[in-house]
Amino acid sequence: MRVLIFGDGGWATNSLLALVRSDIQVIGVVIRQRPSDSTLENLARSLAIPVYQPSNVNSEDFVRLALELRPDLGVSISYNQILRRPILDSARIGIVNFHAGKLPLYRGRNVINWAIINGESEIGLTAHFVDEGIDTGDIINQITLPILWKDGYGDVLNRVVENFPHFASEVLDRIASGRITTQPQTELPGTYFPGREDGDEWLDWSDTSLNLYNKIRAISRPGPGARTSLGHAEVIIWSAVYDESWPKYIATPGQVSGWSGDGVIVKTGDSTLVLREVQTEQGTCEKPSWRIGTRLGINVVAALHAMRNHIHDLESLLETSGKSHVASTFV
Repeated sequence: MRVLIFGDGGWATNSLLALVRSDIQVIGVVIRQRPSDSTLENLARSLAIPVYQPSNVNSEDFVRLALELRPDLGVSISYNQILRRPILDSARIGIVNFHAGKLPLYRGRNVINWAIINGESEIGLTAHFVDEGIDTGDIINQITLPILWKDGYGDVLNRVVENFPHFASEVLDRIASGRITTQPQTELPGTYFPGREDGDEWLDWSDTSLNLYNKIRAISRPGPGARTSLGHAEVIIWSAVYDESWPKYIATPGQVSGWSGDGVIVKTGDSTLVLREVQTEQGTCEKPSWRIGTRLGINVVAALHAMRNHIHDLESLLETSGKSHVASTFV
């Protein structure tokens, strides 16, 4: 079976290596316009597999090229362009997407992060045919992997990357032998998640401890890290500890209320959270030891009040300066 791969990153690279060791004939690799790294391209070139990098995968020129390659199947693994017709019709069997989400739930982007943020206990690996929707095509196969209570983003990502090659090989072997059955997603309720952007990493200490804990571990390394402010400084929070049995009570969210062997105890909207590893603007990672009473985050009401007073002072200064200027013109 002749396969054209569209992909990026570690899971596409490892899957390519697994496929070339089987009876699959990889006739080309299509990489992103801005790859996350060069591993997929480097592996393909070392195996003498042609590499393509179209700025628009749906352009007439690339569709023509794909038709000339005569693939039986297209395979998308972490490719970032939406495949539309006629590129969807360029492969005899169709195009299969391998998605790190339990479809029809967790369609879209950054779904590993979103699954941890939502407190899921498992992450899905789904193989589905690509249609003109986004992650809406018929499901070929699906497995699940655990998300443990203390797992961070890196732990789950590594688990997904480790399991993808075998999963992809098994699915393609079944397709090649004609041993597949599919399940339409049309009658199943689904969810869609957009990509995360700059600014999404900031913490709101009035949120629950559970939500804050999940968010911190969901964007830990190799993610950007959760952010908070300490005075005028920015602090990255890499690791935290939480136990759902801890007391729930009302106090000031974001305020350091004590110490533990793991770090500092910070009040949240409903309970507490222990911050275990933080990074300061100086770039050092450490276990925090802030004094009790230290406040993290921004008090929005106080900040708005201070800003209003500052604007009032500036307006008064401008008014006084204007009157002085007018008076000086008549001297």
